[in-house]
Amino acid sequence: MRVKISFTRDNTSGNSIPLHHQKLIYDSLGTVVMEVGGDRKLLNFSSLKGTSKIQNGFMKFLSSKLTLVVSSSDEQLLEKVINRIFEKAFFPIGRMNLLPKFKEVIPDPEFATKMRLLCISPLIIFDPSKDQEHSTEQVDPSAHRFSDLLFNITLDAMEKSGVPEEKVNSYAEFDLQPDQDYIQKIATGNKKFARVYRSAEGKNMIGYLIPFTLHAHPDVQKFVWQRGLGTLTAEGYGMVDLVK
Repeated sequence: MRVKISFTRDNTSGNSIPLHHQKLIYDSLGTVVMEVGGDRKLLNFSSLKGTSKIQNGFMKFLSSKLTLVVSSSDEQLLEKVINRIFEKAFFPIGRMNLLPKFKEVIPDPEFATKMRLLCISPLIIFDPSKDQEHSTEQVDPSAHRFSDLLFNITLDAMEKSGVPEEKVNSYAEFDLQPDQDYIQKIATGNKKFARVYRSAEGKNMIGYLIPFTLHAHPDVQKFVWQRGLGTLTAEGYGMVDLVK
């Protein structure tokens, strides 16, 4: 299940947050999960979206309208979290107070063995608390290693979520291919598709924002849609959306 929440910003509060702000959302959602009861590891969420400009490492919002997408494989937990957010006078993100206005359940797409997706929050392949040696290593998204790492992370997450081991072992098909036109365009424009982010523990790691095609079993595609791709998805990393 996936829900898009629309907020208006309280004009008496701040209008900017750090460019890399997943931890701020993680902290605020964590408070809500504690209030309703549940496992925060079952949640995945996007970055905060709204008309903005980047200034000195901060996102300055030019409009009072902002959105946040939250998803989970546990529909009851997600419904409790969303309802609790709407019971509050405001939802704080850093120095901004956001007033919840609307919620929209986003229908699941048709899960197929081939899907074109893009990251709407950074994709992380090395958890710095478990693999500090590689956490700031940038892996070429076109390399087999990139896809293989995500394959192992995804199946491990599925097994830990309760999917039987024999069923997980049957999901042999998994291949991620980045959009080469996008990669080339970024390279030509001297821009970056990978940047340094910080985990909730404050440790540096590399995150990727790329469009890609994922070849995988429909069950795997559904898991990625609901729970995110890569590691640290509960901290708001690895949320994907369909390429329109």
